[in-house]
Amino acid sequence: MRLSHTGKPDNYYYFVIEDCRTETGRRTSRTIEKLGCASAIREKYKVDDAEAWCRNYVNSLNARALKEKSENQREIVIKLREDHLKDKKSNIFNAGYLILEKLYYEFGMNRICEELQDKHPHITGYDLTEVLKVMLFGRILFPSSKLALVNDFQHRFFEKYEIELQHIYRAMDVLNEDVSLVQDRLYQYTANVCERDVNHLYYDCTNFYSEKELEDCDRDDIPDDWKKNHTLRKYGKSKENRPNPIVQMGLFMDGNGIPLGFCINPGNTNEQTTIVPLEKELIKNFKTTDITVCTDAGLSGDANRSFNNVGEDDLLVKMGFRGQRHFICTQSIKKLKLHLKEWSVEKTGWSYFSLDTAGKRVTKTNFDLSKLSDPACYAEHYHTIFFKERTTAEGMDARLIVTFSIKYYEFLRSLRERKIKRAAKMIENRTFDRESDHSPKSLIEKTYSTEDGEIAVNASAFLNTQKIEEDARFDGFYAVTTNIFADKMPAEQIAAISARRWEIEECFRIMKTDLESRPFYHSKDQRITAHFLVCFMALVLLRGVEQKIASLNENKLKYPDGKYSIEQIIQALKDIRVIEVDNGNGYQPDYNNSELISDLLECCGLTELTHEVVMKDTMKKILKKISAGPKKLKQPKTT
Repeated sequence: MRLSHTGKPDNYYYFVIEDCRTETGRRTSRTIEKLGCASAIREKYKVDDAEAWCRNYVNSLNARALKEKSENQREIVIKLREDHLKDKKSNIFNAGYLILEKLYYEFGMNRICEELQDKHPHITGYDLTEVLKVMLFGRILFPSSKLALVNDFQHRFFEKYEIELQHIYRAMDVLNEDVSLVQDRLYQYTANVCERDVNHLYYDCTNFYSEKELEDCDRDDIPDDWKKNHTLRKYGKSKENRPNPIVQMGLFMDGNGIPLGFCINPGNTNEQTTIVPLEKELIKNFKTTDITVCTDAGLSGDANRSFNNVGEDDLLVKMGFRGQRHFICTQSIKKLKLHLKEWSVEKTGWSYFSLDTAGKRVTKTNFDLSKLSDPACYAEHYHTIFFKERTTAEGMDARLIVTFSIKYYEFLRSLRERKIKRAAKMIENRTFDRESDHSPKSLIEKTYSTEDGEIAVNASAFLNTQKIEEDARFDGFYAVTTNIFADKMPAEQIAAISARRWEIEECFRIMKTDLESRPFYHSKDQRITAHFLVCFMALVLLRGVEQKIASLNENKLKYPDGKYSIEQIIQALKDIRVIEVDNGNGYQPDYNNSELISDLLECCGLTELTHEVVMKDTMKKILKKISAGPKKLKQPKTT
């Protein structure tokens, strides 16, 4: 603050001013306090030199401000006038994204953008780092179209972003050209700040539907250039049973629930063919690490199992050029050969774990599931998981582990009962042949005739009780097959690894529901892939937040045993807002205090936002602290 005056020299009018900047960045000054004219000051304060008194007063104000700043005791007095019109812009901004921004820098995403800009010197007119931040934070906090993000949502962040629509599309094209590089670098940077368990990898596929109703077809009248850039949207088996064209995503997740890599394929692609190419790309970053790949039954083909059947006897493993590779795959009991199927559902030969009188876990063997017909035994073993195992030689030596659980048995039985009720209702209402107008089957007319060629007029339907009884035989049973044998890993550890497959399903649910990655509106392959790359990176950020919060827990619980769900975390990030006061000289945090928000701010070192007001210079220090990230990698790290 400094002293200024105006008026005639014999009777100056004094006032206190300070330097500031306008919204456009132009330097200016503003009046802090009006002191009055010289004659009034001399009379009021009984002094001979009014200017000297004013200078001493300004010095005292500066000294007090300096002391309050050092002791974090500064205050803001807001003066508002009823006859002044409100400014057009809002004064409330989201500040929860600062937590995401801290991880953005910690995970080296800014370094990735710098590397891409160095690789593509033609990138001019926009900052790729800024554009990617807006796309990621917008996808998490305000999932919407690109146009809505540019016109509205980017202005809700505390920092002033001025991203144009053309910048987003140009950035997406750049990201698409180096999808593999982005995934590699993201792993390399995050491995330095996060726990990345690459000894256990999980893979699964899902599909995302397009808003367009026509697939990318191969018509003769379409130019070859168009066909080259439009190959992904195809009709396929949609998990939502929608008639829209779809694309297929394959996703690898590490053992700590953090996404590792993804691929986008046409919607009609056989998912069996997608795992090996992506796995080859990913394991370049950890060639010598022993890995176990866990998949569901739909991805457990012979070729995939063969690729991950690399044991300690392998020559390259002995020489230290690559690590061992194993698989754990869900196995459909119904698709086993007859003798294995019957062995799997036999009542005898089961084992389970129990506690002895000293509290030590022991293995009980030769249990007969027929005993569960007794109500007392049923209640005693309600939470017990029974298991049995054997080796098989169906083309490849493997180990088959089968489990049985009463809870799983009741779950499948309840599902079947509801399915039977629906089937009975369809028979009663005679709607079992009805097809949706969107289905191609609705265009097929079916006729029925006798062996003599006479048209059958009457049709009847009934429940297939034989199939119902056959399916009921397998209720409660679950099987996995693996090339890790009993001398290397016990059955309970195999089951524990396989049980975490639900986390990759949760990754897909977060993408589809919380990040609203579907339906997608892009048509070009490059833009579709870039859209899902942004969703992939946003999911990595959320998993990083989840892992940071879990590390704060008193019991040091690791993901997925944390206290909060992704939905709760996203809502908390949305709720953390600040109100700009005193023309940008301070910001008042605006949120309802909660344990989750306190944990979020603490784990990211943003406790300043728990104060009643955050001054402008303090906010600048926060932004500077957030932007401290890792050094730029000069080349890929290989181990």
